[in-house]
Amino acid sequence: MLFQNGKLLVRKLELKDNYLLAKWLSDPLVLEYYEGRDNPFDLER
Repeated sequence: MLFQNGKLLVRKLELKDNYLLAKWLSDPLVLEYYEGRDNPFDLER
């Protein structure tokens, strides 16, 4: 754990987070604020 404040917990990414991270980073609504909508991520990236 890197940081905790009440219910908020920040930790380092783990290998098991790959699928969830790829899902978030291929969502057009998320990409509006991160890397741009035309730049989706996949598991290889």
